[in-house]
Parts: sequence; C-alpha cells; structure tokens
Amino acid sequence: MLVSEIMRKEFFTLKNNDRLETACRLMNDNRLYGAPVIDEHGKIVGIFTRPHLIRALMENLSPFTPVEEIMQSKVITIKPENEISETIKLFIETGYHHYPVTDNDGVLIGLVVSSDLMQEGASELYKLFGNNDFDYFDAALIGIDHKGYIRSVSETALDFLGLQASQIINKHLIETVPIIERFAKGIFSDAKKVKELSTQLNLAEKRIEYYRSELNNLLYTENSFNEIIGISPQIKKIRQMAIRAAKTSSTVLIRGESGTGKELLAHAIHNFSPRCKEPFIKVNCAAIPENLIESELFGYCEGAFTGAIKGGKPGKFELADGGSIFLDEIGDLQPALQAKLLRVLQEFEFERLGAVQSTRVDVRVIAATNRDLKELISLGKFREDLFYRISVVELETTPLRERKIDIDYLTDYLIEKISNRLKVKVAGISNKARIALRSYDFPGNVRELENILERAINFVEDEGLIEVHHLTPMIKSIMIKNDIYKEPVPHFSSLAEAVSFAEETAIRKALKNANGNRTEAAKSLNIHRSLLYKKIIKYNIAEKGERRY
Repeated sequence: MLVSEIMRKEFFTLKNNDRLETACRLMNDNRLYGAPVIDEHGKIVGIFTRPHLIRALMENLSPFTPVEEIMQSKVITIKPENEISETIKLFIETGYHHYPVTDNDGVLIGLVVSSDLMQEGASELYKLFGNNDFDYFDAALIGIDHKGYIRSVSETALDFLGLQASQIINKHLIETVPIIERFAKGIFSDAKKVKELSTQLNLAEKRIEYYRSELNNLLYTENSFNEIIGISPQIKKIRQMAIRAAKTSSTVLIRGESGTGKELLAHAIHNFSPRCKEPFIKVNCAAIPENLIESELFGYCEGAFTGAIKGGKPGKFELADGGSIFLDEIGDLQPALQAKLLRVLQEFEFERLGAVQSTRVDVRVIAATNRDLKELISLGKFREDLFYRISVVELETTPLRERKIDIDYLTDYLIEKISNRLKVKVAGISNKARIALRSYDFPGNVRELENILERAINFVEDEGLIEVHHLTPMIKSIMIKNDIYKEPVPHFSSLAEAVSFAEETAIRKALKNANGNRTEAAKSLNIHRSLLYKKIIKYNIAEKGERRY
C-alpha cells in the first residue's frame, strides 16, 4: 500500500508570514495539535505545533510575531509513492503526529496523521499474528484485528480468564473491557510485569477510544481492494499491479484457474478507477448461447429478427458506456464475435443487429479466462490480433495451493462473511481444523474453500468452533491417511527472506531454552551478547512478543 492511498488531502495550513495570534486562533477553533507552514508557492517551509505555541507564551512574544520565527524549520516529509511500511517505521523512530506529503518540487499535497498509521499498523500486525496459534512460551495473548475484533486467544489466556473461546472470540474489544480489566488486575500482582502491562494498557485505552470514534467510518470505507484477501507475496504483487492498472483506461486480461477471484479483481480495478461511478457490466461469454451472444453484447434494432421487441434493445457495451465491461471466459468467444470485438477495441464503435449506423462508446474492457489463449491461437480458435488488444495489461491470479500462507487469513475472513450472511454465530475454527485446511490442495481454489466453510457452519452448534469433523469427507480422509497435524513449511520469495526466518527462529528457540537469559542464549548460539541484542532489535522479538527479553 502506498502513502497516496491513506494521505489526507484536506487539511489546515499556516503561511510563513501568518502571525502568532492567527496560529493560536486556528489551532483553538479546529482543535489542532499543529499545522504545516507553507510559503506563497505552496512549498512546505516548516511546522508549527502546540509546544511552539507554549514556548511563545512563556517567552511573552508579541501576538504579531510571524510563525516563521517560532516554527520548526527542519521537517521530515514523505512522498506519495512511498510504501506505508516505510512510513510506519518512520513513525516508530520519530513519534511525530503529522507527516507532510510533498511532490518532487516540495509542494505540500497531503498529510499523513499518526492515527491513520496506527490503523494500518494494527492491520499489518493482524496479518502477521492474527491467524496463528498464540501459545508461544505459555504466554497469555489476545489477538485483535484492525477493526477491533478479537480473533485469536491463546489457551493460556483462556485458562487465566476462566473463559471458553466462544465467550470472547469475534467480540469487539469494547464489549470485553470488563474481562480485560480482570485480566490486567490479575497480572499486575506480578511486580515484574507492571511496566510492560502499563504500556500495553495505555495502548489499549488509546485503541478503544480510536475504535469507538472511527469504527463506523472504517466499516464503510470505500477501499475497492479490501476483498482481495491475503498476505502472500503473490497477492501483494498482483494487488499492487492492479492498483496501478486501475488508474488508466487500458484493456486488462486476467488469467487464472476457476475460483481464484478473477471477477473480484476486475470489480476492484473498476471501483478504484476514475470510472468507479459509472456502470460495471459483467458478461459470461461461455454461459450465453452462440445465437444470442451477438445481440447480448451489441444489442439489436426493432425488426432485426423475429421476436425482436419494439424499439430494439441496447447491448452490454451500450449499457457500459462510460464505465467498464467484464468479459469473463473470453476464450470461449466465437471467432465471428472476436472480429466484432476487435473493432470495438480499435474504433470504439459497433453496429447493433439490423442497424445502418454505428454506435460510439467509451468503454474499458476487462477480460478474464482460465484457458491458455496462446494455445488457442496456435489451434486457430482465437485471433492473435485480438489477444494483443486485450492483453495490454496482463494479470495472473495464483492458485490457492501455491499460496497456502493465505489460507488462515482467508478462513477468518470467510467465516465472518458467511456467518453474517447466514445469521449464524460461530466462535471460530479450531487449530486442528486449520491444519486440515492447510493440508488440502483446493482444486476449486477460494470458491471451494468458501463452500467448505459454509457447509461446516451449517453443522456447527451455535457459538461453537468449526472442528475437523465439520469439514468435507475429502479433507477428513486426507487427514486420516497422512496423519497431518503439523504446521506447513513456510514459503519464501527470496533467499534473504528464508535466512532471516531461520535466524529469527533460532534466536527465539535459544531464548526460550535459556528462560530469557540473553547471556546463556548468546553462548548457545556461539555469538557475542551484543550481537544478540542487535538481532533481537532487528526482528522486534521483544515487541512481537510473547515476553520481554
């Protein structure tokens, strides 16, 4: 995700020649912590905050003093094309409330607020930990997603609280404040954990206040890529490519197996494009009979054939004028229609059946197929010139079996989606059932996963957990045959990523065996203690953690 996607484009600013009284009035009237200061060309020259105002009052400065004499001239700025992860890291290092966004000429074009970064950071934390078993080092941990709902609870935490998983999982953090208070009071009896828990509870209070004020807005935020679920490198890559493609009107070809979300991706591209307020028309080229497909796509005039309705009928391309048309299974389109489609893409015009005049349209074509179009070209079943027209931007969805790291995340998302639709309360899914799903190859991809979970939800008792026996017989037979109750081998996109994972795992294991004693852990790893400190900081082991090292 890029900075341009979350930056605020409406914000308050001060001019460098504005007086102190003007800044005071602006900050008081709008309850601002601070505001960027710009010159007459809109370029940022500094930032003015409450501490600057307080210092001015303590020094008895005149109300007519220009803010440029008081402001902080050294300002950290970011670019709209920066990754959010880089900005979150910057926030952790500096702790500033605002980060001005500037273009290449230094002109202020946006503002990123720390609360927005906290929101994105919470989302990323859930992606990392929200789907995992939290019983690391017998720690009592509760995992919260970016909307404030509890998604994971360790067995240790459940034992400590004296609760069943169904009493706390999938409930909002605000609903569980009394439970959290009891949880905190019990642990506060251990004096060694006072400092750590004080920090955690302060953060929890801030989150509660933030979620209370922002939850409704978050539920209705229009982010067209919210439903492209996954944290695998493949999903991140295709999401980034699709976001870039959405900003233009070029034709897009989406290739991939059935059930991998080609239509979902096409809809997201449309919703994120400048055409988002115009129609999005879907056509399944394989589902319409050959003798009707032409009239469906291009419409017909009155009297064009027997049974034609009076006044004629517009086709899908006319209905999509100004917007986008999604041609699913385009590999099944008949050769005669391929020639007519090619003309639309080249000339942006076509003729209705029975018409004597052409109709001009402004339509973006997004096509999808699960077939090998190049093979069809070699067999003479698909036009080569049409292939090059529709594949200006080519995206390929990845089968679920090749990105199993996403299965847990998809499972949580689909359980919530299906249970809300069916109005059935489900506490979640057991760890053994998760492992069972990870062991399956899903020839039907995400669509099959959704069907399996919907079937399971129909058999789960109210507010119960999905267990292995609720899944399809195919998955249960694989579990019995292979005795698979272990975590899958992680997949890495590079050697550096694999080395980092192995290094972090070794350090965690050494710290666990040494009961947190860093000196002993360093000896077991045969490295110097100072190097171990650096590695702990590098991998955020104390922050991620199960305990402080």
